[in-house]
Amino acid sequence: MEIRHLQHFVALAQEGSFTRAARKVNIVQSGLSNSIRELEEELGSVLVERTTRKVALTETGMLFLRHARATLASLHGAVQAVRSQDGVVRGQLRLGVMQSLGCYLELIPLLKEFRSAFPTVDVSVRALIADAVPGLVRSGEIDLSFHAIVGRDRWPGIQLIPYVHDSLVAICPRDHPLSSRGLVSLEMLSKEIFVDLTPDRALRRLVDKVFAQHRIKRTTAFEVSDIQPAMQFVANGLGVAIVPSAVARSFTESGGGVALRVGGRDDGLPAWRIAIFRRKQKRLSGTDTVDLFLDKLANQSRH
Repeated sequence: MEIRHLQHFVALAQEGSFTRAARKVNIVQSGLSNSIRELEEELGSVLVERTTRKVALTETGMLFLRHARATLASLHGAVQAVRSQDGVVRGQLRLGVMQSLGCYLELIPLLKEFRSAFPTVDVSVRALIADAVPGLVRSGEIDLSFHAIVGRDRWPGIQLIPYVHDSLVAICPRDHPLSSRGLVSLEMLSKEIFVDLTPDRALRRLVDKVFAQHRIKRTTAFEVSDIQPAMQFVANGLGVAIVPSAVARSFTESGGGVALRVGGRDDGLPAWRIAIFRRKQKRLSGTDTVDLFLDKLANQSRH
């Protein structure tokens, strides 16, 4: 078994297509197909179900994927450790980001500073769905990711670094009947039409959890996948929303409407929390690009 077999298999699992995976690893499609077949023959097990429409991993394939990712991540760490012995930091940094992060982090200036300091480190940035973050970080496919914490705050193999602790507030248009109030209750909000994110988003899950815990029903008339369109919907009178206060600040400063504190039962809403996820692993000698990035992040936060 060769390293390329693992790389090809992980690429296929990630892309879900022989065509896209072959393009990603820069080989022809037939070469990728042969590589996967060689891997299956060596393991004596079928890893991939092939149909005319899609490619899916078998149960054995899912099991092998976890080990393949961990092996490649360990190899990457070993290579970085050896290469850094001459004092030059090399390698890559794979970041995961989330919606609303821009309210708390000036990512582009930070990456510009990081790249200037470490020009031989390649950086990739991916927008990730919340549910995928722990697995991608644990496997080593993502080195570091920003992730909203809703309920659960422990994952095996993951180190959590607290980053944001923000309050949740309600937003509404300037001409809305509630706009003259500084404080509203969940009961008052439940009588309004809501503009919400889609159910896969962490903020939506947190808001749903709040209303469910208080046994209050509400009406969601509009669902959008991004926080920016949600604020535009609210600004144009299509409903109200509950968002982190940093997001609400940009909403009010742009003239979209007003922000309202939410009180009443249990003294308001839970906090909006964002943590940095990184993989727990035994440290090798050498320089860790994640540590270098976190140092730059800490410096930015202090200014």
